[in-house]
Amino acid sequence: MQSAKCKHKLNDIIPVTLRNITTRLARLAGDYLTYNRTEQRGLLVLGLILLCVIIVNAVMPSGTFQPSPDFQAFSKEIADFEKAWQKAADSDSMARSSRYMSKWKFGAFRADSMYKKQKADKPVVMIELNSADTFDLQQLRGIGPGFARRIVSYRERLRGYADKQQLLEVFGMDTSRYRMIVDNVKVNPDSVHPFDLNTVTFKELLRHPYFPFATTKSIMIYRQKKKAFRTLDELKNVEGVSDSMFRRMLVYLRIGP
Repeated sequence: MQSAKCKHKLNDIIPVTLRNITTRLARLAGDYLTYNRTEQRGLLVLGLILLCVIIVNAVMPSGTFQPSPDFQAFSKEIADFEKAWQKAADSDSMARSSRYMSKWKFGAFRADSMYKKQKADKPVVMIELNSADTFDLQQLRGIGPGFARRIVSYRERLRGYADKQQLLEVFGMDTSRYRMIVDNVKVNPDSVHPFDLNTVTFKELLRHPYFPFATTKSIMIYRQKKKAFRTLDELKNVEGVSDSMFRRMLVYLRIGP
């Protein structure tokens, strides 16, 4: 009997409790989901803004795409030039060996020493290194046709002498020969023709004696990444360019016309 009464009470209590919970939920829903006209307009505007944002994101790309630099053609040019450079170096080395062997064989060095003695009595002259030809240079003491050609050839590679001490960089020029002619030569710095750093090609720059292969390659890669050099001081940021190298290069480089 007691258990039956308890069951009866529970059956009466449960529906009442459920009704109370349902009533509270309905009130809460009514409080939070019932909007006046102003709030409805605000929600409509917010929905339109969200819809526009979704459409814009779907139609337009999320950011500007910048393709990475393509070094394939540049790498091919470097590889081809390395082969040509090595081939030229090998042929030049063989030509030098053959020339010096023939000189020793036929006693050309003795003839050359006699030629120097004949040249010792030449009159005093003043030669401008950037405008002189091989005939002008042969007026200097100790300078024959061979040395004159080397001086002119090195001048062309340099694009003009900036200082007469650069004569010591000419192949075969020693200190004693340089002292014989130093007082008879001068340099016009205006005759130097610098490269435009933003337009010079890899091969043109590599031909210059102050730009070794590794440094030239680094300069070209840096220029391709940065699109252009804005100042010559940016060369200091290039891998392999030391302070002494930068000072030597500076004379033969410029930005713009």
